[in-house]
Amino acid sequence: MKRGIKYTLLGVLAVIAIVATYMLNFGLYPRFFDISWDEEVQLHDGRVIVVHVKRTYERFSKFERWRGVQRDTEISFDAGGTIGRFTKKFQRYDIDFLHEKDGQWYIYLLNTTGSPPVKLVDWSAAFLILKPNGDIERAKGWDQLPADFLTRNIMPPSPDSEGIAKFNNSTLTLAVKRAHWKANPAGAGDDEVLRRPVKPLTQQGEAK
Repeated sequence: MKRGIKYTLLGVLAVIAIVATYMLNFGLYPRFFDISWDEEVQLHDGRVIVVHVKRTYERFSKFERWRGVQRDTEISFDAGGTIGRFTKKFQRYDIDFLHEKDGQWYIYLLNTTGSPPVKLVDWSAAFLILKPNGDIERAKGWDQLPADFLTRNIMPPSPDSEGIAKFNNSTLTLAVKRAHWKANPAGAGDDEVLRRPVKPLTQQGEAK
């Protein structure tokens, strides 16, 4: 074998060995990945806004493109008024709903995996209130949540990261998200309803 060919083959083998070693140590993909989209969100009064939702996942395996466990969630939307564009990342939380009334925005949080590095809400009333001046207040009780907030309106990341990866970098219309949500509920009984209006019981002695 000619010396030049021999050196070429040795070089190719060395490159293959380096690539193989790299893949064994670091995999094909980095540890974390994002799935994000623009989502139409209908508020309690019928208005529809567009919210950018970005969820961060930690891979189960660095050889799998879209399989992972959810860690963090970031939302971005036009809050109007003096706030303007509101963007915030919630570490170890997901977003269940986003509603607005009288200039205040209500953001309901759900825990994802692990303990949040900063505890943002109490689970007795797990929502934040974004004030008109941009301040964020932790809710102290359910009585701070307006009674006409009856629906969840942020699509949950169900069935899993692989199941929602098809929506990455797209726009989810109300029709598309509701069809996917109906086919892939977050759990038993999940039908977008947060709470149903309570009808008062018939008073004793009242004619039926």
